[in-house]
Amino acid sequence: MVKYLFFDIDGTLLSDVTHTVPQSAIEAIKKAKENGHHCFFCTGRSYFMTKEISFTGIEDAIIANGAAVVRDGKPELQKIISSDVVKKTLELIEELGGGYQIIDWKNGYQNPYTHAMFEEQFKKKFDEPVEEVFKKKSMKTMDEIENNPILKIDATFDTVEAAERFMKELDPSLTFIPAGGYTSTFGAKAGEMMNKGVSKGAAIKDFMEAVGEPIENAYAFGDSTNDIEMLEMAGTAIAMGNGADLAKAVADYVTDTVDNDGIYNAMEHYKLI
Repeated sequence: MVKYLFFDIDGTLLSDVTHTVPQSAIEAIKKAKENGHHCFFCTGRSYFMTKEISFTGIEDAIIANGAAVVRDGKPELQKIISSDVVKKTLELIEELGGGYQIIDWKNGYQNPYTHAMFEEQFKKKFDEPVEEVFKKKSMKTMDEIENNPILKIDATFDTVEAAERFMKELDPSLTFIPAGGYTSTFGAKAGEMMNKGVSKGAAIKDFMEAVGEPIENAYAFGDSTNDIEMLEMAGTAIAMGNGADLAKAVADYVTDTVDNDGIYNAMEHYKLI
């Protein structure tokens, strides 16, 4: 029976240690596709941000923490943040001296604060020129923004006090996930925002209904707190051995770490390969 496999990227497919995808995971995905299963990224990234690991063989994706699905290179089921709410939210972040990255279906666009923050990180993490890293990760400046609807906003602040004030004044149409994905090192001072009701789990449910498949045929692989809804929603939930305790607590199966063939071992355990 054909299954639908949804993979988080950072900390699930992509190792935080080696900054690449283990060969065993690539092999597992190839075997799963040969067996007729459908593979998707399920990520907080934009679609072009997933191209960094297109060598996995995965082409379709749930993006922006569930705010859209991309199949055959085209966005579907987009949950768009209104332009007025985007404007108000970015102005509040700037007023509090924070950084932001706004994500449409294609790219991420950063204000100077966030661009400088990532530039410093990339210089420490990667040997290649930082400009090439930004290009590979499809991270752009606000000067390069295209006229596409916004699906997600990431915010980072210098202090917990600024973050707390931001939360109090956040538009009620938005939901806030503390410190997910790229901002996980910044604790309570950072987070991701989408329209209320948007999550990876809700997107999996909507997608499975759209293709006429029961949720029991969905397998989710994740590691972070922003994966919890998708792990709870999927018919079968796999948490990585390197994952957060809260993610492991809702999983049907806790596999090995990314770097210890966690993806391959889980897919073999469930006879997907």
